[in-house]
Amino acid sequence: MGVLRKNAAYNIVLALTQVLFPIITFPYASRVLGPEALGAVSFADNFTIYFLILSGLGIPLYGVREVARAKHDSKLLGKTFSELFSIHAMSAIIATGILFLISWYIDKLHSNFALYQIGMAILMGSIFISEWFFQGMEEFRYITLRTVLIRLLTISLMFLFVRGPEDKNIYYGLNLLIALISGGFNMYFITKRIKISFTNLAIKKHLKPLFLILASAMVTTIYLVFDTVILGFLTNDITVGYYAASMRIAKISLSVMGAVSLALLPRLTQAFYQQDYSTANGLLNKSIRFVIFLGIPIAMGIFCLANEVVNVFAGSDYLPAANSLRILSCIVIFVGLAQVFSNQILLPLKQERKIFYASIAGVIVSLILNFMLIPIFRHNGAAISSLLTELVVVIILYIFTRTLFVVSMPVSLLLKSLFTSSFFFLIRYLVSQFTALPILVLTFTIGICVTFYILVQLFIWKNKDMIEVLSVYRPLGFLSRLIE
Repeated sequence: MGVLRKNAAYNIVLALTQVLFPIITFPYASRVLGPEALGAVSFADNFTIYFLILSGLGIPLYGVREVARAKHDSKLLGKTFSELFSIHAMSAIIATGILFLISWYIDKLHSNFALYQIGMAILMGSIFISEWFFQGMEEFRYITLRTVLIRLLTISLMFLFVRGPEDKNIYYGLNLLIALISGGFNMYFITKRIKISFTNLAIKKHLKPLFLILASAMVTTIYLVFDTVILGFLTNDITVGYYAASMRIAKISLSVMGAVSLALLPRLTQAFYQQDYSTANGLLNKSIRFVIFLGIPIAMGIFCLANEVVNVFAGSDYLPAANSLRILSCIVIFVGLAQVFSNQILLPLKQERKIFYASIAGVIVSLILNFMLIPIFRHNGAAISSLLTELVVVIILYIFTRTLFVVSMPVSLLLKSLFTSSFFFLIRYLVSQFTALPILVLTFTIGICVTFYILVQLFIWKNKDMIEVLSVYRPLGFLSRLIE
């Protein structure tokens, strides 16, 4: 478990940077670019993401599983990587060609053709990133260090070169820079680790499981990305900018959930493969408790501080996004649980088909709700659609999971976390009586709420997971002894 703790720790550090860097960059970018330019970039980015998913063919998830299985056999590992790399390269070239044709001939897209050219370059650069190799090898230290350094570089470049709405291409181009640098470093270390060969490849054996994962990923992306695309076609860039701001803020918290899910996938794959169900059950129950413990206070905090969060991180021009953010606040819980059921249970058990069925249901719900609600409620309608879609998907995934594996929902922790977090509204009200400045209300409320929540979980509810963490972390070990 020592390696697992280290992997989880590195992934949490990585997740924290995914939280901190947007906190640093988004307030600047949203104010400098303005709602219209930010909306144009978000529209192009979401359109490109769909093609990234298409070209990836499910390899980012499938590759982690296959590398984890082959990691102790260097010859098999090299062959597996070469096969998946070849598949990705061919699909990326095709996807880039399709994106070129669509962005060239559709007027709505051609008006910002430079953004889509950057998107095409990102598509081609994604071939060489092959992050799934390092995730399957559990090289989370390397992933974390590389990502942090590259992000520090791109943040510096953003402050230097993005000065107004006319710099939206430069702003989006920083994503291309990240892809190119990451791909260069990754390929250098991969070639040092294994022998890549493009002869005697057994590509066919990967296609069936890949297409199942791809189909699931594609339909999932429809309801994750097409809300913005539909919003863009039915409204305008300013409305997309409002929705992009609320979704960007809501998604910051999701990175922490995803980090733990990613750290557990290789270990769970091995546990299920070796039929070590006791270990798998322990890991899964901890993962679910983590989502509940962290997701509920995050959701409650976002809901009660939506105005201040939008004002501080996006600016007063984006205040119409506050209601969208409130609607999206619970998405962190639904997505966190969905990642546990799909990535940590169904995927290691080779139940890709069930993930696909849940995704199909999500697409149907998303498309119906988006076309019904966006014309009436605009960006708020897109937010309602996203929230309800995620709720439907997580319920279906839970039903599928229960037929294969015993999953216990921590009802007691759920109720305790809800009750404790409900005091956040009172804390915010009391803080607002002393100051009306959004930055001060936000800072003091978050500080007091975090302290309050942790102390209540430790000293009143005696949260076992927190006590275990404290007992491992020596500087705070005295707290665990004090509680016990």
